[in-house]
Amino acid sequence: MLRWVRSWMGCARLAGLLVAAVLDCWLRRPTVGAEGAVWIHGWCKRVVAAMGIEFELQGVMPLGGAVVSNHLSYLDILVYSAAQPFVMVAKSEVRRWPLLGWLTSRAGTVYVERGGGPATYAAVNAAMAGAYRSGLPVLFFPEGTTTDGKVGVLEFRRGLFHSVLNEGVALRTAVLGYTLADESATVAADVCWWGDALLGPHLFRCLGLRGVRARIQFGDLVMEQADRFVLAEAARNQVAQMYEGLGVGAGRVFVGGKETALVEALEDLFDGPVNGVCAFYGEGGAGLRG
Repeated sequence: MLRWVRSWMGCARLAGLLVAAVLDCWLRRPTVGAEGAVWIHGWCKRVVAAMGIEFELQGVMPLGGAVVSNHLSYLDILVYSAAQPFVMVAKSEVRRWPLLGWLTSRAGTVYVERGGGPATYAAVNAAMAGAYRSGLPVLFFPEGTTTDGKVGVLEFRRGLFHSVLNEGVALRTAVLGYTLADESATVAADVCWWGDALLGPHLFRCLGLRGVRARIQFGDLVMEQADRFVLAEAARNQVAQMYEGLGVGAGRVFVGGKETALVEALEDLFDGPVNGVCAFYGEGGAGLRG
């Protein structure tokens, strides 16, 4: 019941913020591109705060060039944009979403037609080149889809890496993960948005969650750039390694509302060192083997 009430209250806050953002955009009229991305950054900070999502940053924030990340949810775009201004790359369907499509277009978002084939390459490369010239980092998600986070990082699609090599821009990696203090929900089902999940019902459930926390880590430059195949593989390997070391989704639990490592929690529970214990995760949650 309380979660249902939180969801409706969250819907009201989110709707109010979107309407306020549209009015603010109409009054300020930020130019499409870098100015629009900086404007969206300010509103994304408000939206993320209103949704009760906390986030923390690790590593050196990029100042330009291209950034590639894993992809778990529509929340990724909000959290990254709240962290700093980015020019985003999104699927073309986003442009047709009510309000959100119009707002994201103001930020110079590059829309990519999935499965468009070679006929779309020239237009996409030209749009990416323009995005790099904005002076802001350009963020894209080469997995091409979202996942529940349990499968790790999917293979990267190589198409957009053409633009990195063609324009000679620096490529940096980033990784994002979520943790959740709400014991009535799971990150995989209620924070990650993937598969056949419908946006509206998922967003409604998500707005009722407590204790959603995002962690972003910015990685190093990807130096292996012999061709787009090598570049994509090197970037994917780096992101996968960072995601594994991020400490979200496995090996961590919440004790008394505070996130802690699984082994540390067990040592507190048994009042001493614990050896030979591993965690396994399934649809029913976490279990232990010793």
